[in-house]
Amino acid sequence: MRFFLGAFLSLFLVGVVVALPGAALPHWREAFGVGKEVSWFFTSLLLGLLLGIRLAQGERRHPLFPLALFLLALALTGVALAPSFPWVVAMAFLMGLAEGVMNVHGNSLVGDLYPERRVELLNRVNVGFGLGAVFTPLALILMPYRALLLLSALMALLAGLLVYGAPPVRSLARGEARGLLPFLLAVGLYTGLEGALATWNRVWLQGLGHATATGGLLLSLYWLFLALGRLFLARRVAHRPLLALKGLLLGVLLLLVLNFFPPTALLFPLAGFFLGPLFSTLFALVQARFGHRALGGLLYAGAAGSTLIPALFALLPLPGIPLGLLALALGLFLLLRGLGDG
Repeated sequence: MRFFLGAFLSLFLVGVVVALPGAALPHWREAFGVGKEVSWFFTSLLLGLLLGIRLAQGERRHPLFPLALFLLALALTGVALAPSFPWVVAMAFLMGLAEGVMNVHGNSLVGDLYPERRVELLNRVNVGFGLGAVFTPLALILMPYRALLLLSALMALLAGLLVYGAPPVRSLARGEARGLLPFLLAVGLYTGLEGALATWNRVWLQGLGHATATGGLLLSLYWLFLALGRLFLARRVAHRPLLALKGLLLGVLLLLVLNFFPPTALLFPLAGFFLGPLFSTLFALVQARFGHRALGGLLYAGAAGSTLIPALFALLPLPGIPLGLLALALGLFLLLRGLGDG
């Protein structure tokens, strides 16, 4: 239970890191006068993330996992006390490095501890990610910027203590990696869809005439529904995972069709509920079929999808946003359809 709680808290903190740039951007603009320089933050974060995933592909989980959480505490403290934006950019590399390790081991530890209930419990532990993503923008409304970062740093120290002494990887090797590519593509499409919805659908809603504040509220609800989907659908998905995921994607497709029309576009947060179990379930299937070393490739695919696909949406005209979202969901559905009903 100690390790499960530590994994939950570590994934909560991954959610904090993912949501932090959007939530903290107004403060950075006011304090440092940044504009396009924010791209440096994302570049630094991505470089650290790729290195962290690579480091986490080995067999040793201890001391790497707790060290990553202690490093995150240091990085969050550095961001809180940063005298200039280049300092924030430097800390972003450390945050990404920690996030890569935490994402791999926060998930794989639970999968190793509960192999018979891997799909269900990986979905439940990933509720922490959704809660962290919801917590961050809301907390910045209720408390000062530095207080949030220092509180998050304390959480990272606590999580590091909880996972201290975590057992080594048990699912190190499995079968041939020949069938791995469709899973990698599926995760890349999923993270791209998740990120594009979170980043660009707010722009589409404004184009339809909805207020900016409405878009912000719906975005928070989207992250909340993502967490609720993992919580309430975990057991349902565990029995026949791929069949269940295809059924959930039909719900996503329906909502993305409704996204074209001004009144029903307000229903888009519900897509988060249906998307919620996808990442954790695909992670669990890859861990069970291909072993721990394949998880690095899975998270590389996820990192590429979550950055490159939303970036491509910047090139689309406004009417192309809902079309692009619908195309991503349809492509993901067809890809999973080709994997069977296992």
